[in-house]
Amino acid sequence: MGKLETEEVIDEIENVRMSLGTHLEELRRRVVYSIIAIVFCFVVCWFFKVQILDIAKNPHKFAMVKAGLSTELQVLSYQEGFYAYMKLCFITSVFLAYPFIIYQIWQFVSVGLYKKEQKYVLLFLPISYAAFVVGGLFGYFLLIPFGLQFLIGILGPGIQPIITMGQYVSFVFMLTVALGLVFQLPLVMLLLSKIRFITPDKFIAWRKYAILVIFIIAAIVTPPDPFTQTMTAIPMIVLYELGILISRPTKKGFIFLGAIVGGGAILLAAVFFYLTHKGGEIGLLNAQGNIQVLHPGGKEWKQVSNRINFRNGITLKTGSEGKTSISTKKGVDVGIDANTEVHFHDAWKIKLKTGQVLISMKESEVPFEIDTPNGRIRTNKGTVNIQAGDFETIVTAVKGEATLLVEGEEKKLLEGRQHKMTIGGEPVDIGAIINWSEGVLTKSNEKK
Repeated sequence: MGKLETEEVIDEIENVRMSLGTHLEELRRRVVYSIIAIVFCFVVCWFFKVQILDIAKNPHKFAMVKAGLSTELQVLSYQEGFYAYMKLCFITSVFLAYPFIIYQIWQFVSVGLYKKEQKYVLLFLPISYAAFVVGGLFGYFLLIPFGLQFLIGILGPGIQPIITMGQYVSFVFMLTVALGLVFQLPLVMLLLSKIRFITPDKFIAWRKYAILVIFIIAAIVTPPDPFTQTMTAIPMIVLYELGILISRPTKKGFIFLGAIVGGGAILLAAVFFYLTHKGGEIGLLNAQGNIQVLHPGGKEWKQVSNRINFRNGITLKTGSEGKTSISTKKGVDVGIDANTEVHFHDAWKIKLKTGQVLISMKESEVPFEIDTPNGRIRTNKGTVNIQAGDFETIVTAVKGEATLLVEGEEKKLLEGRQHKMTIGGEPVDIGAIINWSEGVLTKSNEKK
């Protein structure tokens, strides 16, 4: 460095040199500005808290619909909802105010940097915000919905989870913010190498320790399960390798990073396929018109749409123009006509309360049972059409045979035959009999 350049650097240092008191005053001013921005955004968010919660619930809805469970969040106390909304609006306001906060950070640190360092930091800050947003979106659209689906899926049938509003808000935004910060890793590594604080060789030498630390961090910021921990750790490892590569681009580095990204993509595709094809024991294939579902233990009917899965114990109800078809994990297809209500006990048994269903199944050692108000039907293969009413159930063996159980007696229904099931005799018009009997009694009294 020449004498003239040295003098320029000294002059630059002298021009930006500030006393400790001035530094503290400047820091206080930038912090106050940042707090004001967060408070302003918080107030705005509070007016739209319900809409923000509805957006934040999308990963929860995705997981619950796939599992065939209710998508409603619960509160266990009066104040839980208030505190959850406070947390929701605060974290959202931090997201919104993040660019302004970055600008305040830049204004504070820029006076202590050389022009060359200012150039790096000025480029770093907007890219940092973009990386923060990408990390949050990765968590929102991939990690959180599939992580929740995995956690709900391992519960098994017969368990109704109670997800509280406060727990969900804390879980979602902790992961979202954590992933937003994690996606800063390559930029931080690049910045440290550019200002010569840590060389790329050090990052390479620390790789095995970095992987260990990454899994520890993933275990801290995610629920205690291996799936979400691995799903969080793999992107962090990729980001670490990306940081090494952009700090010192080499052919070997590109190959190594490509191998990691390729392996991670294959693993992610496999997990995606598994989770999207795994759901409840009952799959809704198509839906037309008004289709409603009542979940186990639920009190309110919920409108359902096409292509979702349910667990055992649900009840489906169709409207006047509603039609749908159901497929169970055991290979039984159930076509449901309009004005029908049917309860699914499990993959081998349903209860037809009213309406009409068409049962189709391949040959099986385990019979499929249909309870109706007038008796029970069993079939091991073929197609059976059942139309149930309060006093009469009409069963038609379209293909194959069926066994009818009425008042303790079994009857075989052969292919191409139809049978009317009734309990306690055929239904009659009681009103007509009463009117006739009253007429007879009146005539008898007149003769007397």
